[in-house]
Amino acid sequence: MWRTAGSTGAVGFEIAVAIAIGYFGGQYLDDRFHSTPWLKWIGFAAGIGAAVKALVRVTRSYNKQQ
Repeated sequence: MWRTAGSTGAVGFEIAVAIAIGYFGGQYLDDRFHSTPWLKWIGFAAGIGAAVKALVRVTRSYNKQQ
C-alpha cells in the first residue's frame, strides 16, 4: 500500500518538473538563438508530453498491481 502511495504521489512532482524543464529549457534556447517565443512553447509542449507519459506509466503500473 505504501509503495503505491509513494509512486502515485511522486508523479505530481514528476509532472511539474517535466513541464518546468521543458519551458525553461526552451526559454534558454530562445535567448541563445534569438527565436523568441517558439522554442519556449515547443519545450513547454514537450514537457507536457513527458508529463502525460509519466502519468500513463504510473496508471498502467497501478492497474497491473490491482
